[in-house]
Amino acid sequence: MDIPRRNVELAFDPATVPRDWVNDDAYETTFMAALSLLFPEGEQFFVRAVKALQDRVTDPALAKAVTGFIGQEAMHGREHRMFNDMLVAHGFTEAPAIDAKLERFLHRVRKTLSPHQQLAVTCALEHFTAILAEQLLGDPHQRDRIHASVKPLWMWHAMEESEHKAVAFDVYREANGTYSTRASMMLLTTVVFFAVQFAAHVKLMQTRGILDKPWRWARGFTRLYLYPALLPRLLPSYLAYFKPSFHPNERDTTALLAEWREKLFGPQGWIELAA
Repeated sequence: MDIPRRNVELAFDPATVPRDWVNDDAYETTFMAALSLLFPEGEQFFVRAVKALQDRVTDPALAKAVTGFIGQEAMHGREHRMFNDMLVAHGFTEAPAIDAKLERFLHRVRKTLSPHQQLAVTCALEHFTAILAEQLLGDPHQRDRIHASVKPLWMWHAMEESEHKAVAFDVYREANGTYSTRASMMLLTTVVFFAVQFAAHVKLMQTRGILDKPWRWARGFTRLYLYPALLPRLLPSYLAYFKPSFHPNERDTTALLAEWREKLFGPQGWIELAA
C-alpha cells in the first residue's frame, strides 16, 4: 500500500473550538485530550524504534513504506503539538508538564529496553492505534461525537494510522523479532499505556473541575465502558494480536481507507494539502 507523507497544516482557534469538543461532554473530551497529549512523544518513540532496525529491511517495498511511516508519524506529532497548544489556551496549563514527564519516561524506556523490545512496544501501540482508528473511521456515531472544528485532525490521523498499521510489524519480522517478545511486550505495554493515559486523564479532569463530581462524568464513562461500550468492543481485535500467526493486514480496511481518502483529500475534501 502507498503510504504518502501528506503536508497537512491544520489550525485550531481556541475561540471557535468548544471547550468540550467531544459530544459536549467534559469526561469524553478530557479522555481524548489525554490521548492527544501522549501522541507527540509517542510518535517520536515509534520513529526511533523503527529507524533503529531499519537496516535489517531488505524488501524495497517495505523500505519505501518505512519512509512513508516516518513522514506520517512526524506530521502527526507536529499537528498534535499544535492541538495541545490549544488545550493550554482552554485552561489545561499542565499539558506541557505531562508532555515533559512522558519524554523523560520514554528516555528511560529507551535506556532500559533492547532495540527489538522497543520495536515490539511500537508494534503493540501501533495495534492499539489501528483498532481505535478503524472504529473511528467505520462508526458514524462515534465520529459524529467530535466537533467539526477538530474532526479533520482526528479523522486524518485515524486514516493514516490505518494506512501504515503493518509497517512497524513488518520491520519487526524482518529483524527476526520473536513471538515471545512480541506477546510479552504487548502485555507490559497494555499495563503501562493505560496507567499513563489514566494519570493524564485524571489530571485533566481535575483541571476541568469534574474529578470529584461523578455526576459530571457518568454519561461519558457509561458510553465508553458500559453502553455502547466503545472500548470493551475492541477486546476481540486486541486479543487477536496474541495469535502467533497474527498480521495487522488480516483486518482488511482497503475500502474504508479509499472512502476516507476521498472524504479528506478529494475535490470536495475536508483538508487542503499545503504546498
